[in-house]
Parts: sequence; structure tokens; C-alpha cells
Amino acid sequence: IIGTEEVVVTTAEDVRTILNKIMSKNITNLNSGLYGWQKGGETLAKPYPGTYSKNIGKEKEFKKLFTEFAEKGVDISYARDFVTVNKEMMSYQGNAAKHVNSWYLNLDKRQVLPVNSPVTNFGYAAPKRSAEWLDKLLKCVAPYSTSLTVGGISEVLLSSYSRDRAETTVTEAIALYQEACAGAKEKVKLNFENPNRYLWKYTDRYLQSPVTTSQHVFETDTVPFLQMVLNGTMEMYAPYANFSFYTQPDILRMIDYNLSPSFILSMEPSYHLASTPSAHLYSTEFDQYEGLVDEVYSQVNEALSQVAGYRWVKRKVLENGVIKNTYENGQDEKQILINYTEEPFVYEQDTIAPLSAFVRTGKEVH
Repeated sequence: IIGTEEVVVTTAEDVRTILNKIMSKNITNLNSGLYGWQKGGETLAKPYPGTYSKNIGKEKEFKKLFTEFAEKGVDISYARDFVTVNKEMMSYQGNAAKHVNSWYLNLDKRQVLPVNSPVTNFGYAAPKRSAEWLDKLLKCVAPYSTSLTVGGISEVLLSSYSRDRAETTVTEAIALYQEACAGAKEKVKLNFENPNRYLWKYTDRYLQSPVTTSQHVFETDTVPFLQMVLNGTMEMYAPYANFSFYTQPDILRMIDYNLSPSFILSMEPSYHLASTPSAHLYSTEFDQYEGLVDEVYSQVNEALSQVAGYRWVKRKVLENGVIKNTYENGQDEKQILINYTEEPFVYEQDTIAPLSAFVRTGKEVH
């Protein structure tokens, strides 16, 4: 067989099944982004409105899905990378960014992708094209979707050159992205994957929030500085729990960093993706993680729901491995104590069990 094959691991109907099962566990504070929803999938579909795949679901099926769950208080969004392109997806002429030497920017992934992957070399869209594509997709989905999950634009910043000049400088690219996102925010909520600072004011949901050091320098400890700075200005989500971020210390870190848990899930086993550019999604099958979704959500929600609407004002290390986070709401104060150690910890009259979090309530701020 010559050509490519569309690999489907989740249909529109599967999304309905997964969300209903999750909601049946009393997990109601829920939102979802859909990846690879267009014909051509995540790799070959153009990053603007195109045709839907009959194998995944027609547009009317997605509209019904979005509307149905909106009535249940669940926000579903389309997810799209507006920067990463490849030559199987589109012509680079007039679309892809160039170096100052007039060569196209290129990312060679042959060393990390399967040998039979249909695409191994990727380029980057010119900033003006990324902004245009975001606007085009928004016009199509805004009538029935209340949010949009944006990749690429959120964390990739680049310039582009023509033969004799800078076509778009980095400063101009920032302005283009800000203008596009400002217009989009008037119509929908924006979910950004690890957004750069110049997009924070347009961000409603911060996805893939960092929880470890960059490892560029040696550090004795990590602190949730970013999360404290942005607390109360947007919703913030942890890295996907099903990608090795689900141990008890990881769950405690979500509570410590005030992050909501997130998962990337499919109905079919992820081995179907092994020969595709999505091979990095190595463990996504919902049936394997249904119990974990409930367990992680229950623990995180038990603690953080008690400080919803409170301002995070202080973080103190009481002892190596024991943290006290202080939250205030007017004159009311609450404290969350996180014990990362394997020994009980006594704080004033309270005992915090090993590897657990404890919420102290009822304090008055003077």
C-alpha cells in the first residue's frame, strides 16, 4: 500500500462515553480538549478549518457533542497546533518561516520518530500565517464552542525572513499573536499549552504547567513561584498524570502547587499510534486509567476545593519535606500542610499522616 492511513483511537461517540463515565464518578468540574479531530489527523490536517473525518465524526456530530455537554457544565474545545507544519500537510511557499539565509526552518525528528512514520521533518509556520489560521478556525467553531485549545502559538516564538529583509521580527510576531489572541478572547476562553509571558493576560487555562526544574542549573529544591504569581488569574493544570505523574508524591505536588490534574486519554489502546508521529503518546487507553482518574481527582479536589476563591499568600517549609501553604479570603485564613515524608508530622495540635495533605480551617486574619 502506498500512501498514509488514518489511525483513529477515539471517535466523537467515544468522547461522549469517556466523559459520561468520568462524570458518573461525581467528577463534574471538567473540561476537555480534542486532538486530531480533523481529516488527516494531528499530523497531516491543515491548521485551519477543513473537512471532518467520517471515521472520527462529522461536524454535526461534534456540534451535538459540544452542545450536549455544555448543558451539563462541561466545556469541550478543539485543540490545534498553529505553528508546526510539514510538507505533506501543505506547501511551504508563503506559509513557512525562513532563516536569514532564506532556508526554511527545519526540525528533523528521524532519531525520535518511528522509522515508518509518514513525516519526520517539520517546519514552522510564518507568524502572520499562524495568526491568520487561528482567526479562521475561531470563526468556524465559536458559534458552538466556548473555548479553544491553542498550541504552537502559545510557546513558540520566532522571526521570519525574506530574501533581503526581516519579514516578521520577534517583536512583530509577539504583536501579531497578541492581537489574534485578544480578538479570540472576546469570543471564547483560551486554553494555552505552557504559554509565554506575553500571552498570560489572554490565558484562561494554563496547560502543562511546569513542576520540575529546567535542569539547566543544579537546584537544591523546587518552588511553585510561577504558580503563586499566576494564582487567581487563570486555571492552572499539571502535566498529564498518565505520563508518570501519578505517584503519591506527584499528587501531593499538585496540591502543593495548586494545580488541577490532567490526563490525555483515548478509547483504543495507544499501541495503534506506535507507527505514527504521535508515538510519544505511549499510554492513553481510558480503560487502564479510569480508576486513576478518580483517585487523583478525589485527592486533589478534597484539598484544593476548600481553598477555591482564596488568595495564596504564603508558602513555608516547616521541615525538610513538609510544606505549609497559607490562603486568605478576606478575614478568613486556611492552611494546607503537605507531608512528603514517610513519617507523621505534628504541627501545633494537628498530626499530618505520612505522604498526605491536611487542610486547617477556621483561622481569622487580623
